[in-house]
Amino acid sequence: MNKTSTEARTLISLKSAAALIDVDTKTIRNWIAAGDLAGFRVNGHLLRVERDAVLALIRPTTAVIDGGAA
Repeated sequence: MNKTSTEARTLISLKSAAALIDVDTKTIRNWIAAGDLAGFRVNGHLLRVERDAVLALIRPTTAVIDGGAA
């Protein structure tokens, strides 16, 4: 994902990211550790993620109920 110089990254906390997509903060940390999501250190300590990158990880799916699509 390339950002132009005029586009600012929207970095959010792991807690906010987890709440945004209704998962546990451990899931966000696991995605960072697995390389599925980039984590950014702020002031050398705080870990943040890009809001758009978090939203890009979720995809619609079709539920299968009793062998057929829901």
